[in-house]
Amino acid sequence: MLVILSLPAFAAWSLFDSNAPARVRNLRLVLTLVTMMIMGAIVFLRQHLLDHELMRLLRTSEESYDNLKTLQTQLIQSEKLASLGQLVGGAAHELNNPLTAMLGYSELLAESGLTEEQRTLASKIALQVRRTRTLIASLLNFARQVPGDKVPVDANTMVQTAVKLLQPQFSSRNVTLQVNLTDALPQISGDPNQLLQILLHISGNALQALEEVGGGILSIKTRKKENAVVLEFSDNGPGASDPERVFDPFYTTRTAAKGAGLGLSACYGIIQEHQGRILCANRVEGGTTITVELPAVGTPPLTVTVDSSEKLNASALATSSLNLRSDQ
Repeated sequence: MLVILSLPAFAAWSLFDSNAPARVRNLRLVLTLVTMMIMGAIVFLRQHLLDHELMRLLRTSEESYDNLKTLQTQLIQSEKLASLGQLVGGAAHELNNPLTAMLGYSELLAESGLTEEQRTLASKIALQVRRTRTLIASLLNFARQVPGDKVPVDANTMVQTAVKLLQPQFSSRNVTLQVNLTDALPQISGDPNQLLQILLHISGNALQALEEVGGGILSIKTRKKENAVVLEFSDNGPGASDPERVFDPFYTTRTAAKGAGLGLSACYGIIQEHQGRILCANRVEGGTTITVELPAVGTPPLTVTVDSSEKLNASALATSSLNLRSDQ
């Protein structure tokens, strides 16, 4: 910097030096001016690079601050979910006694001298009570941080069970169900209760969407894709406003009374635990398709295409939200 500041003085000396010929003085002046221009360009370029680096550091610090705020929010939500899990675990324990009584009475009714239709209804009550008890057991496991056991599961059987449980809702909501199951599918390894919750929630979510437009068609398909079993849920409803965000925790376009936005996030967590993937896309002809891919027994895990870093404690949500099928 001192050299740059001294260049004008050197230029003046070169111009007014009476001991040097005029040509030499002019040459000195030109060389000094050129040197000043070069040095000025270097200083300007250096300052520009410093400004650019400063802006980059500012952007990085802003991104880091935003990430810190997001992590803080996620931590708060995780603490809330942990507390919620403990509370639900306590309530679930208290629910076991009346459910046991309901199960016993419904089984007695099914074996008594009722009509065939009445015995069928009693059997359905018993089935739902058993399912509720299984859900409560899952909630208790979550409160105790006990992972569920994974066993070989037939995807077609799971779909048929889910359809049977949801059948009354299809007619009441003016929804036509189309089921297309591929024969001889390989088995998948998973927790049957958690996988059933995925099917029930995705189907229930589609039912709610179709109900908003007065009814429609829900199509459930199974097929084999290389080393995976694929389940597709397609509807001709209004479609998802932002398909890329439907698996984010607490994201919902519905009112708070109709859901907290945890259902599909819970499904995402369950799928991750089962080393599979879940995708959502709007159909060109209208409506939404949710695709679930799960690895067949004895095959490598699938590559998860949704960024898990953007999902809030997905595995915890997966278990704590097992009974939130109608939340979204």
